[in-house]
Amino acid sequence: MGAAAAIEYVDLWRRIQSIQPSAEPDRISWKWTDNGIYTASSAYKALFHGSTASPFWRLIWRSWAPDSAKFFLWLASMDRCWTAERRARHGLPQDPLYKLCGQELESLDHLLARCVFSRITWHEILSWCRLPIPTPCSTDAFFDWWCKTNNTAPASSRKGINSLVALTAWSIWKHRNAAVFDNAWPSNDDLARTIKDEARLWARAGATKLASIIPVT
Repeated sequence: MGAAAAIEYVDLWRRIQSIQPSAEPDRISWKWTDNGIYTASSAYKALFHGSTASPFWRLIWRSWAPDSAKFFLWLASMDRCWTAERRARHGLPQDPLYKLCGQELESLDHLLARCVFSRITWHEILSWCRLPIPTPCSTDAFFDWWCKTNNTAPASSRKGINSLVALTAWSIWKHRNAAVFDNAWPSNDDLARTIKDEARLWARAGATKLASIIPVT
């Protein structure tokens, strides 16, 4: 027995010495309810004890999008994507400038909304769908802009718009990854073409609300 284990043993022995046995029978008590009685609803709530929530979860999880896109947006909403800014915070090496514009340090808000490359992409996609939605400006936080867009859009088109936003943001991230890891040349034309093709495929796969806002051809 090591020194640490011996100390732990002695401490446990001292604690046991202070316990006085009772004649009452043992009683099982459930800690997640006030009366100590188990319920299925309390057990379900206990599963989320200590979990982290995002204020944007409705926008993310209730849009029609593949799980990969939703997982990315969820991580982005929690600032868990390994952008250059996050790598710098953790003392890791990073490129000094964002690959798609070469102007500023890469952050999620810059990548998805503030960068001139991203804003050109948003303008192209929103114009393609003929949606009267302002393009993100150079000071917008991505999720704040998305919330404002969702809140001001007609109720009948919100689900389609949210799917389009999810698709565009996910595509920008993948375009960024191709530039970072594969040395691909950034291209607004290629990215916009990819988003349009993907939007049509999503519509065919069941995104009926998205299909209602994108052009037929």
